Amino acid sequence: MAAGWLLAAAVTAGAGTVALDVVGAGILGPQNQPLSADDVARALETVPSSTASTPPPTTSPSSAPAPRGLTVPGGSIVATCAGGQVTLNSWSPAPGYRVDGYSRGPADTASVKFKNGGTENVVVVTCRDGEPHAETVADDSGGGHRGRG
Repeated sequence: MAAGWLLAAAVTAGAGTVALDVVGAGILGPQNQPLSADDVARALETVPSSTASTPPPTTSPSSAPAPRGLTVPGGSIVATCAGGQVTLNSWSPAPGYRVDGYSRGPADTASVKFKNGGTENVVVVTCRDGEPHAETVADDSGGGHRGRG
């Protein structure tokens, strides 16, 4: 009787382990590690502009500007230029940084401030030749604007 009980316990434990492996593979596996700012920038740079399986666009490329990923001190930004004005589509602070204010655009310039302790980097994005370009300046004012849409 004890041998039967041990066999049933071993079978139950084995089935439970297999079930947890199947269900938990996506939860605890290495494929769910967060991406760094460098990983995001590399992924954005390697996205093909078109693939053979993608149907041709129905609008001209000039009517739909492509977003551009920019890696800057303190984080990363995705911006778009249209009609000479820049819009910040998204931004993500680097580990240890936080966003302390932003101006999304569309405007001649857009900006986001990444802060890490006493370090404050204001990233100003403008359009040059139809492409977003970022310039980082240290913010010594101690103040700054909070999020404006």
